[in-house]
Amino acid sequence: MPIVLIVDDNLLNLELAADVLELSDFEVITAASGREGIQQAEQHRPDLILMDLRMPEMSGMEAMLELHANPLTSNIPVAVLTASAMIGDAERLVSSGFTAYLQKPIDPSSFAEQVSALLPADH
Repeated sequence: MPIVLIVDDNLLNLELAADVLELSDFEVITAASGREGIQQAEQHRPDLILMDLRMPEMSGMEAMLELHANPLTSNIPVAVLTASAMIGDAERLVSSGFTAYLQKPIDPSSFAEQVSALLPADH
C-alpha cells in the first residue's frame, strides 16, 4: 500500500485529498505546515509527498528544498498541490525541484489516478 504525505494548512483541502486517496487504498499521513511535513517525512518516509505552496511560517517551496537537502528524505518525490494557476507556474515549479504540479481544487474522480502516476516505479 503506497504511503502519501499531504501537507496543507487548509483543513478542508487536506481532508478531501486524504479521503479520496484513502478510498483508493493509499495510506495517508497529513501535516498542516511545512515544518510538520518535514518531521512527518523524516519519521514515516512516505513514497510521495503532496505539498501545498502557500503556507504560513514555511512555504511549500522552502519545505521541498529542505526535504531535498536532507539525506533522510532526499529521495522522496515532492509534488506541488496548489491553487496557483498562473501561466508558467507549472513549468517554473517543476524546474525548481518539484516532481510534478497538481492543481487545486482537486477532481475527486481522477485525483487518485493522478497521484498513482507520480509514485516511484516500485509501487
